[in-house]
Amino acid sequence: MKKIVVLLIAFSAVGCHFRFSKLDYYQPVDVDLKSTFRTMAEHDSLMADKEWPYILKVGGSNSSLIYYGSWHTNNPDNPQIAEIEKIWKEFKPTVGVTENRLGFIIGSEESDIKSYGEFAMAYIMAGRDKIPVYTLEPSWESEAAEMKAKFPTPEVTLFYTMRVFLSERKSGMSTSEIEDLATHLLKKRGSRAGLEGSLNSLDEMDALWQKHYSDLGDWRIIKGSAIHPSANPTRLSRMANFANEVRDLHAAKVIVDLMNQGNRVFAIAGGSHVVKQEPVIRASLE
Repeated sequence: MKKIVVLLIAFSAVGCHFRFSKLDYYQPVDVDLKSTFRTMAEHDSLMADKEWPYILKVGGSNSSLIYYGSWHTNNPDNPQIAEIEKIWKEFKPTVGVTENRLGFIIGSEESDIKSYGEFAMAYIMAGRDKIPVYTLEPSWESEAAEMKAKFPTPEVTLFYTMRVFLSERKSGMSTSEIEDLATHLLKKRGSRAGLEGSLNSLDEMDALWQKHYSDLGDWRIIKGSAIHPSANPTRLSRMANFANEVRDLHAAKVIVDLMNQGNRVFAIAGGSHVVKQEPVIRASLE
């Protein structure tokens, strides 16, 4: 205990702050969604002549929404960060929600953004205004259960491993560094509830990849876009499409439920989520 106190004092002395920014889940109740989500093909057609961010504004008789559809950034100086702050202050929300679950941070508000991108702004601004803030994500257990009902468990483990791997892999990494990163992430993802024992080593992942995904090339060097949702999905991006469907369904229910309670909701998510959810949110609030 004394060591912890000493560390807290030391970090405070150099201007660091402990920030417990892991967000609470919000469980919507009895939300009846109308209409259907845009498909990826409809999304691509709509955005063919538009640029990010995509900002959805919906006003009801007793509630309102600003849904900021961002282009992901971890740069505190990116114009989106200042824009989110400006719009938030003008809108004066009563509740904030965001994609991403965030996590534990030691550092400043700038550190939050560097770690969690524009999503950290919901936590930062809600903290300043002393209003509630929630994640738009479903619980890990419910998301994993939906994925396992649709795809074989080892492939679900591979998907979640690759999703993080492709975002954390850096240019210039050696083969051994790449494999060390993949091994670490596989162990971490493969130990999550519901996925335990489904994929136990890099050799097993290699074998599974060769069996089902070899048409994409070597997983060590494929482009990050290989795992993005797509209008013409591969076996891998088909899982990404479905994972986003699960997340979009939950996010839309959260937003509609909060608005049904008369809130002014400021939401932040990757722009594609906002584009896909828009017709459902509009129809469900009419």
